[in-house]
Amino acid sequence: QRGGDVRARLTSLALQPQKELFNRVFGCGRQCPFCMTPCEAGGKNHTEHFASIHRPQGIGGYRYEESSELLINTCSSSVASERKFRSSETEGKWHPYKDYQSIYPDWRIQPDTSIQASDYWKYVFNRFNEQFAKEYDAKPADIPHVWRDITQDKAMKSLEESFQMKTEGD
Repeated sequence: QRGGDVRARLTSLALQPQKELFNRVFGCGRQCPFCMTPCEAGGKNHTEHFASIHRPQGIGGYRYEESSELLINTCSSSVASERKFRSSETEGKWHPYKDYQSIYPDWRIQPDTSIQASDYWKYVFNRFNEQFAKEYDAKPADIPHVWRDITQDKAMKSLEESFQMKTEGD
């Protein structure tokens, strides 16, 4: 009997391939402190967290102080701006986004005002804006009109392009 019980063999190995695969696919479990997108560094053995595609910050619960409306900005544009944030990590004090690494030293967010959220996340945010607001006890974001025109098909195409993948029907 060559193969035997595959599960028993896998669990007896010093390096368990199923756990290694899980860690590579799902990463370290850390999320961007502003938009909650997962770290893409892969595995657990890295010192810097990053994500190539950030979500609108309202998806992570960030809102305007004055209006309580959820933010539509991405992290990449915020860290390139003169705007400020506050969080439990800043002990409620306002802190410049440009200097976010003094608060979150293990995160690398590319500062770039030209980077927008993908059409997928724009679609999700538009579609579930009221639910996000309710979840975070905030007011719904002021969604730009062009986001409202994004169809589910266009959102899925954006997801395919972002991750170089194909969906059913292709």
